[in-house]
Amino acid sequence: MTRKHPSGLLLGILAAFAAPFFAFEPLGAQTPAFFGIDSNSSLVNLAEATGASTFYANGVYGQNVTAWVIDAQVAGTNLFPALTFGNLADTYVPEGAVASPGNHATWCAALLGGYAPPGYYVNTGLAPGVSLGSAALATTLNPDGSFEMSTNSLTSFSHAASRADVVSTSIGDSSDNAGVGTLSGLLDSLARDHPNTVMVAAAGNDGPATGTVGGPASGYNTISVGALGGPTNYSTVASFSSRGPLQTAWYDGTNISVYGGGIASRAGVDLVAPGSDIVMPVQITSNSISYYSIAGTSFATPLVAGGAALLDSTAKTYFSASITNAATRSEVIKAVLMNSADKIPGWDNGQQIVDGVITTTQALDWAMGAGRMNLNAAFAQYTTSAVITSGSGISQTGFTAPIESVGWAFGTASLGGHNDYQFLNQLFGGQQLSVTLAWMRDRTWNSQIADYVDVAQAELDLMIYRITSDGELLIAQSISPVGTVQELSFLLSDPGTYGIRVGYSTNLFDLSGTYTLQDYGLAWSAQGVPELGVWALFVTAAGVLLFYSRKKFASGWLDQRDQATKSP
Repeated sequence: MTRKHPSGLLLGILAAFAAPFFAFEPLGAQTPAFFGIDSNSSLVNLAEATGASTFYANGVYGQNVTAWVIDAQVAGTNLFPALTFGNLADTYVPEGAVASPGNHATWCAALLGGYAPPGYYVNTGLAPGVSLGSAALATTLNPDGSFEMSTNSLTSFSHAASRADVVSTSIGDSSDNAGVGTLSGLLDSLARDHPNTVMVAAAGNDGPATGTVGGPASGYNTISVGALGGPTNYSTVASFSSRGPLQTAWYDGTNISVYGGGIASRAGVDLVAPGSDIVMPVQITSNSISYYSIAGTSFATPLVAGGAALLDSTAKTYFSASITNAATRSEVIKAVLMNSADKIPGWDNGQQIVDGVITTTQALDWAMGAGRMNLNAAFAQYTTSAVITSGSGISQTGFTAPIESVGWAFGTASLGGHNDYQFLNQLFGGQQLSVTLAWMRDRTWNSQIADYVDVAQAELDLMIYRITSDGELLIAQSISPVGTVQELSFLLSDPGTYGIRVGYSTNLFDLSGTYTLQDYGLAWSAQGVPELGVWALFVTAAGVLLFYSRKKFASGWLDQRDQATKSP
């Protein structure tokens, strides 16, 4: 296994997909307010397709959030007559990088959060209230879509990470299927240094072959995004979408160590979202519109980034200061987005009965990760309840905390110990219990040599217990030894009192020799529970519980992962 260093490296643009030119689309009476998805010749409102409209109904549009798109080129506010958005607040072009705007970057920014004046046929992105930033990487653009990048242009990522709440990138190194390339190490390191900045990356378009997710999505601290196909009404993974399983490896600055002799046992995709038959307007006349129809994981990625921005906006607009820092941690947002995802047909994370216990060592589905992003469910989960045991001046481990039937937590695990979360109310047979645990690999970036080294990776385990008169009965466990996500989703067979356990059994590796504490995000949902009368963001910190009533809110190795074709 070899690593690629940025010095003089050739970046191949992730092949974007272009559908055939379409005929003029009549304007008619249908004028969706958000970027549309064209499926079977009928426009589907993108906000409705992803569930984002629930946020809008509660006054959340992405306000108080900054989101950056990192691409070969910068986004252009008026690259096309029909695609003009006015909330591009900042751009960054490193010395030597291409300064002209590009189609790919513009589409990604527009889908994430572009906002345009009224009167456009399809005029806003998923989080139109964000302040957008755009940074360029390419020093040379090649006719085949590949591009060259210098060590200096890597500063686009650090520049954005220090300013953004959400970073979205749809470029990648298709050869880095073990997450040890420069980009994977850089983004993972930046995520560790900026834990309240959510990193979202495109998985790539090398499917349906397995083991094809490239860097930086093949790393550990990003949200890796695959694409859903339009012809199936976004209920199946697109054939072109890259997927796992991937190898697990780490880099000490000199040598690469590979887990299990190179066995591929790690999921490379975290979430999937619509990634084909997406409409981008080009020109509007009095009675028709011409547009590009675009497809690829490049365009599923900014949708997930937009979802992360909406969650972040919810916290920064409406949560108290004591909750907001934990709520906007990338581990929490990742866990909530994954746990609230739809388990569409074919989802399989390898769960099986082992000695009477539901067990998975895989954690996620190889092709769709946790499933299809569902922002309607994410909003409900994010605003129902929370338990916070880690933060400024707080680092509780070895505890038992009470939890509602739906919610999230931010905590710290201690090596050799475990943290327990016990449901306040009895759960019932036939309910769907889904629990997701997310944490980070510790990686550090050395800007002087433009490279990273791995420090440690904790192995956290996720277990479900039923509490009986005879003690604890282990019901289910997700015990993948290689990833930074554990997930369980299954039907409860018996009523009773249940608990979630986060265990920290060992380290996959520890090059520091002193790694003993690990922050994590946890999210859970017991489906079929009657809707709570309150959304209690209740915080266990020094024994204090804070309650809020539910209310309606007021107010070549890098590729650009896709291309497109224009309608006449």
